[in-house]
Amino acid sequence: MPTSQLNGLEYLTAIKNGEIPSSAMSEIIPMRLTLVRENYVEYEVRPDQRHYNLQGGIHGGFCATVLDSATGAAVHTTVDAGVSFSTIDLNVKMLKAMKSGETYTAIGEVIRIGRNVLTSEGRIIDKEGKVYAFGSATLLVTGRK
Repeated sequence: MPTSQLNGLEYLTAIKNGEIPSSAMSEIIPMRLTLVRENYVEYEVRPDQRHYNLQGGIHGGFCATVLDSATGAAVHTTVDAGVSFSTIDLNVKMLKAMKSGETYTAIGEVIRIGRNVLTSEGRIIDKEGKVYAFGSATLLVTGRK
């Protein structure tokens, strides 16, 4: 089946299973889908030296990008084939500095799916469940084919 005929859940499941490639962003920001179900996704995330800020820590933009991806993917699990959407608001709070070479889990969960406005939340945690960053996103449906 062509990818244009897959609904969001089918599309993300195919990415997770390696049947279709992920976006190029996952090469710049190392993240791999590990769990996909309706309204929920998890990514394995591993920052490295490419993501350092001027002070030698992981740049806040790394967290924001990961949370944008996780919250968007959670919403993506709910849409029909041919529906496109875009983030119109992303709110991120960083609580703890991430470390290069460590593995984290990014979680995205749907809060509400409206006809045109979609909302979700996300967090980045370590293997003990400590929260490093959390946020919420508002997305807008931009097209239906």
